[in-house]
Amino acid sequence: MIKTFCGILFFLILLNATLSSYAQTQPWKILQSPVNVTLRKLTFVDSLTGWAAGEAGTIIRTTDGGIGWDVQNSSVQTFIMDIFFVDKNIGWALTLKDEFPFNSVILKTTNGGDDWSAENFPDSSKYIRTIFFFDSLNGFVGGSYIGYTSDGGNTWTSAVIDSNMISGFPVFKFNFLNRQFGYACGGRIDVAGVVWRTTESGLNWSAQGVSADEIFDVFIFDSLNAITLSGDPEGLYPIAKITTSNSGETWSNEDLPFFGLSFAIDYRTYNEGWSASGYKFLLTTNRGETWSEFDTPDSTVVYDLQFLDARTGYAVGENGVILKLDPALVGVKEEILLQDEFILGQNYPNPFNPSTKISWQTPVGGWQTLKIFDILGNELATLLDEYRPAGKYEVEFSPAFGIGQLASGIYFYQLKSDIFFQTKKMIYLK
Repeated sequence: MIKTFCGILFFLILLNATLSSYAQTQPWKILQSPVNVTLRKLTFVDSLTGWAAGEAGTIIRTTDGGIGWDVQNSSVQTFIMDIFFVDKNIGWALTLKDEFPFNSVILKTTNGGDDWSAENFPDSSKYIRTIFFFDSLNGFVGGSYIGYTSDGGNTWTSAVIDSNMISGFPVFKFNFLNRQFGYACGGRIDVAGVVWRTTESGLNWSAQGVSADEIFDVFIFDSLNAITLSGDPEGLYPIAKITTSNSGETWSNEDLPFFGLSFAIDYRTYNEGWSASGYKFLLTTNRGETWSEFDTPDSTVVYDLQFLDARTGYAVGENGVILKLDPALVGVKEEILLQDEFILGQNYPNPFNPSTKISWQTPVGGWQTLKIFDILGNELATLLDEYRPAGKYEVEFSPAFGIGQLASGIYFYQLKSDIFFQTKKMIYLK
């Protein structure tokens, strides 16, 4: 009888595992990779052109949406900790010397990575692990401090950070909503996860402890709402969902029924978000209210991911793995919009040429403006400046509609009313 019961129990467990595996339609496909080392970071400037970087000075590039990758000569053999491009030509990467005096090193390219130059960070006492630029001149570095530059990295100035016991903890990543407002995240293992906030273009920052362990990424929904996930590397405590609904003034913390880490978080659509969590993905389909575990293909380990639009996403990880979202398996559908929310949609197509459509939803009537800005914050066009009743709307934007010639690159569109504003990024390709 006992053997029979054990046999039935084993069968039920096996059946459940089998059904669970079939329940998940795998939307990520493995791309052919030219390397087998760990890839820790990636950066894409459009749906076709991107770079991945990691172990042993490895930097690889694709210009055809991941079909082919070329290995670039980074000029270093040490681990690439971060990489960031502002367009197809200009980019930066970070590494750390593995011999005394262990300087942080900034790599720079102006030709898409065909050639990289390496220079020691000017202040040898500073440890740098993340880099972010708005354009070819204005950017930030983070690590043991936050520094900013307005001359492409030739000189760096220390930002002002409020003084408290956690404000000097290591910074891991920057995310900006616009030029004025953004977050940095980081912390110290088993001590505190920290979010820094700026409302003054990164010149001044305030720090707040929001979790018991480090935070590696923050996703910004709009001017009020943002989300991050924090985990425990020892696996003793569950992953925590950490959110703000008041522009980072306060954060709420809620344990999820999973263990591990969240190395990167990004949203494919308004409601659907993914976390690169090592041997698994975490997935939400309701804007982060609830999360579920999602298998990686062939049990690959993933460390970073990025969505370019609802149909295009990439992830990278151990053993040179490169994943790409398969739009045929994702089944992109029009999302159900809540009637009591302001929603500014992602422009489509994106990247675009010659035109793109911008849609939004407003739950109440009011005066609304929709404007286009360049990456320097200069206003280029006003697409809407009038009263609109509650409803769903869409406008078409094209540089030919009165702006004149625009260079290829990143631009922003901003919807603003008396009680709401949100800014999103779009890419114009000539």
